[in-house]
Amino acid sequence: MNKWEVFVGDLSELAEGENLELTIRTLNDGFHKYTYKRVEAQVSPNLDQFTDSLQVRFGRGQLCDQRFSIQVNKEVQRFPDKYL
Repeated sequence: MNKWEVFVGDLSELAEGENLELTIRTLNDGFHKYTYKRVEAQVSPNLDQFTDSLQVRFGRGQLCDQRFSIQVNKEVQRFPDKYL
């Protein structure tokens, strides 16, 4: 089970049942903690629906009380291959 975090302006940005393109960062312990990824994912307020957990923060870093579950479908490549 992975732990992820996302920054949003409003909870309405996390629409349930839709494929969303999000920038998330890992909260797993280890060398890669706080590493950001751009992904296509689905989120749900039901914590048992997906195996990974999602912690939500608002624009200024305030932690949201509500937790979500997340399923990362794929990583989205934002840069052309020649820049990687």
